[in-house]
Amino acid sequence: MLYNKYLKMHIKSSLEYKANTIFLATAQVLVFVAEILGVWMLFERFDTVAGWGFYDSLLMVGIVMTTFAFTECFARGYDEFPNLIKSGSLDRLLVRPVNIYYQLFGAKIEFSKFFRIILGIVISIIAIININADWNALKIIVLIATYMCGCVVIFSLMLIAAGISVYTIENLEFVNIITNGSKELAYYPLNIYNKWLTRLFTFVIPVACFNYLPLSYIIGVGNIPLWLCAISPFLGILFIIPCLIFFNISLKRYQGTGT
Repeated sequence: MLYNKYLKMHIKSSLEYKANTIFLATAQVLVFVAEILGVWMLFERFDTVAGWGFYDSLLMVGIVMTTFAFTECFARGYDEFPNLIKSGSLDRLLVRPVNIYYQLFGAKIEFSKFFRIILGIVISIIAIININADWNALKIIVLIATYMCGCVVIFSLMLIAAGISVYTIENLEFVNIITNGSKELAYYPLNIYNKWLTRLFTFVIPVACFNYLPLSYIIGVGNIPLWLCAISPFLGILFIIPCLIFFNISLKRYQGTGT
């Protein structure tokens, strides 16, 4: 497969500069540890936050870190889309007889994020062992769907950012605020925030669909109907449809760099 060749190429590239890869991975791990300490210090001061305990929020952190790191590792080409436009490289991708999505997935694979994926999974396992939940087959399915929903929603945000960059060329800072801000916001239950913020990240950007809602069903907390919480990851995945439409429309309006 062509994608296997992309993987081998990026692995060789990473191994060519081993020290750089190690330093980047170490920095990623240190940032991750600092974020975990921030959550831990909060719960050292307060036993619960809006009815959620430390391990409940730790599972949120594990899900968010795993999904963000996984998406940033394998879909980095979409995050770097403005650079492709500015350098004229997008013109070259568009004239190739290979699907543009396929090429963007292979354009850049950032293996330094791989260590954060592993740490996110480890943190998730620790939290799952310690949370107070009566596990059954349906809850396991919802948990798996939660991780899938997280990856899809984050990738969808990358598609929006890439589509906007067709018109602006530069990657606008407010888009970074939304993507990175949603990550920081998703470390904690959404019901602790103001209603307008909760509604924004539930109905407009469905962060709640891989954060507050499915975990409310798994743990059995909150006043939202549990059946709605259970299907929320599957509803959140639908967010990719308008994002794909917007990205495709933006690509059709792309007129080239003239270089």
